[in-house]
Amino acid sequence: MYTSRICDLHCDTAQLWRAGSTLEDTSAQVSLPRLLEAGVGLQVFAAYVPPSLPEDSRYNFAVGMIDCIIEEIGKFRPRIVVCRSSREVTEAVRQGQIAALLAVENGDAIENDLEKLRELYRRGVRLMTLVHTRSNDWVISSADEQPAFDGLSRFGEEVVAAMNELGMIIDVSHVHDRAAGKVLERSSRPIVASHSCMRALCPIPRNINDELIRGIADGGGVIGLNFHPAFLDCGYRRIVEKRCKAVFARLDRRAEKAGADAAEMGRAWMRFTQEYRKAMGSEKVALERLLQHVDHLVDAGGQGAAAFGSDFDGIPDGPAGVEDCRGFSRILRGLRERGYSPSALEGICWSNFMRVLEAACG
Repeated sequence: MYTSRICDLHCDTAQLWRAGSTLEDTSAQVSLPRLLEAGVGLQVFAAYVPPSLPEDSRYNFAVGMIDCIIEEIGKFRPRIVVCRSSREVTEAVRQGQIAALLAVENGDAIENDLEKLRELYRRGVRLMTLVHTRSNDWVISSADEQPAFDGLSRFGEEVVAAMNELGMIIDVSHVHDRAAGKVLERSSRPIVASHSCMRALCPIPRNINDELIRGIADGGGVIGLNFHPAFLDCGYRRIVEKRCKAVFARLDRRAEKAGADAAEMGRAWMRFTQEYRKAMGSEKVALERLLQHVDHLVDAGGQGAAAFGSDFDGIPDGPAGVEDCRGFSRILRGLRERGYSPSALEGICWSNFMRVLEAACG
């Protein structure tokens, strides 16, 4: 039986901390007690920068989120520690600690300034998702139906080069196909799609297509499977669109009203999650559907390209039995039953991403 550690490439739990929650709060999808119970050895914590923020507040918002993550994790040393390289992660795990890696979700955070990118690196950020649901001046979002330019601007190319030079992992989840293709062409280091599902199984722009899966795999990168039921299953997604239209509209209004108030933004997400779950009732996506996405990812990119990127606390619910990080045990049981070998599971759970971390960050 596979008993090694698990790494999760993406969670948004820090937005809850800004609203008064803590790492010990087991009502969150990611919490320290649950991470320990699940055997998670590496958790990537994202500093999410909402695209609704005023333009001149995005960098400071990101810094505030990073400071919050570092401060909150610092309260629970030595059980969990912030790491900045594969060597530090390996040492943390050797000592029985959970390794935490810092990420920024949304390149809006750098405010078109490479020096701000470098400062984020100095603060410990080792992964950045280039964009979110709105295109910025240098990269097009997967949600953009009328792109203003062809995927990646000249400055976007400079960002790719600077991230390679710094040793910061480039993340193309949320990125338009054309932009992701250009990143692949220009990056000298492996890249990731930290929290994406398979477009072949749920054909929406947010999900990743087979061509990009193969391109990321060929470059030595990985795709972290997102656990969002609405990305896993388009039938469920249609039910969401029918039942939760007003719920999403209220979230958008609250986010716009919150502005750069991180605490209010976190509370808006908490209210949204409650309203979403009430509207969806007992509607669930079966664990089998998540396992099918793993199968497709492995078929398209090979076992070396597969990883997990739950998006916990950035998704309002998970598949049946995967409501929080304890669900990893059910996922692994399902993969074993499908015939995945111990070495394949070790790669998906751990060494595939560690290979990328070492190649990109040292």
